[in-house]
Order: sequence, then structure tokens, then C-alpha cells
Amino acid sequence: MAIRVYIEPREACVSEMVCTVLCPEVFEITREDGRAAVKVQWRSSKDNPSEGLVGGDLEDCVIAAVENCPVEIIRWERVGRGA
Repeated sequence: MAIRVYIEPREACVSEMVCTVLCPEVFEITREDGRAAVKVQWRSSKDNPSEGLVGGDLEDCVIAAVENCPVEIIRWERVGRGA
């Protein structure tokens, strides 16, 4: 099973870095605009820092990031078999 994670609207990010602390495997702060982004290795499209697909083994840290985002812009859903 995989997890689709997305940051929407990414422009609302206040760069508190909570997601990068709780789930550094998935999230980073970009140098380009200083906002949260899905790490390049997980992105659905190399040019879209807002969305990605990660392994189910990262579910706990993704949920922690979602639940603790101060502006509540991180979302997730299970995709694939068993979703």
C-alpha cells in the first residue's frame, strides 16, 4: 500500500518546519521559496513540490506531520491495494 501526500495550498505554508521535524523522510523546506515540500524522491512530478507518493511504512510520520501542521495544509490518503 502507498500513501499519497499533498500540501494544499502550499502558498499558505508558514515555514514552521514542524513537518520536517516530525517526518524528515518525506518533507523538506525548499531553498527556492522557503516553504514545505515533498522531497524530490517522492514527488509525483519532479516539478511539483506539493504532491507525492510514499511507502506505507512512512504512514506514522506522515500522520504526525498532518496532525501537527500549524496551518493544516498537509493531507494524505491511502492508495492502491488495501486502501
